[in-house]
Amino acid sequence: MARFDGDAKLLESETIASARVRNPERLAEEIRALALKLSSNEKSAISGLALGIPGLVDSRTGIVHRSPHFPEWRDVPLADQLQRDFSFPVSMDNDANQAALGESWKGAGRHWKDFFLITLGTGIGGGIILDGNIYRGPSGFAGELGHIVIDRGGHSGALGSAGTLETLASQSGLCASLQRLQKYSKNLSPSLSACGAQASDLPRQLYDLAKSGDPDARAIWEDLGNALGAGIASTAHTLGIFKCVIGGGLSGAWEFFGDASLRTARSCSYDYTAAELEIVPAELGDQAGLIGGVKRLKADSTGTI
Repeated sequence: MARFDGDAKLLESETIASARVRNPERLAEEIRALALKLSSNEKSAISGLALGIPGLVDSRTGIVHRSPHFPEWRDVPLADQLQRDFSFPVSMDNDANQAALGESWKGAGRHWKDFFLITLGTGIGGGIILDGNIYRGPSGFAGELGHIVIDRGGHSGALGSAGTLETLASQSGLCASLQRLQKYSKNLSPSLSACGAQASDLPRQLYDLAKSGDPDARAIWEDLGNALGAGIASTAHTLGIFKCVIGGGLSGAWEFFGDASLRTARSCSYDYTAAELEIVPAELGDQAGLIGGVKRLKADSTGTI
């Protein structure tokens, strides 16, 4: 959570571990406490609280219907639970939508009217920007790009579907690639053999090994890039949008998978559309969603964002 001025200049911020807020009631308590702390000396200046939440989020009602990585969250009226404590408005959106809006306003997508964002982390999120605004679709839930199926023979993901983009190009994809190498490779480097496939710091371990020149670590990132490229090509041809921004925690390893993602995406495209295809890393890091929240609070009453 952070406090910004109207031009998205960061004034103050606080961070807590997600493991502390898996229960929705505990989440509301933590948000309430942080919001009160950050607004305590600035009550007259606070314009609103904009939340970014993973999963199926109804931005109109402020309800979290489902969040794959937080199974206890079922039809949680989170915005209403918080609104009673504050005089300023509380609004809510999918976290990747909010990040896409941030990149559209102040980041890598600021020169494009139309693009889609894919966030790579524990899971995969997506946000679609059309004519500078978030596209949510008739149901309000458009942009769940992590659930595109790439390989029906792959392992199951958060929703039970096999071989989704999320299972192949998120942290779980890194885990699966490492496990295959550890099981079948006879010449694996000692450093990679020692990696714990389920370790929370696995992306950092694989990044450091790739940086040091380890060919197997680089191959794992290349696999992720290839799967990501296939997902990008599918999304681009479905939407008719050939500009893509890659964000999320794993985007820090862009140097090891970016070329593979572009190469694969173009190989899955028509020659004509392949020439139009651009894939770039996000620029705002972990502030993308926060800055997108500022943009939402600045939006006028037309509801176009």
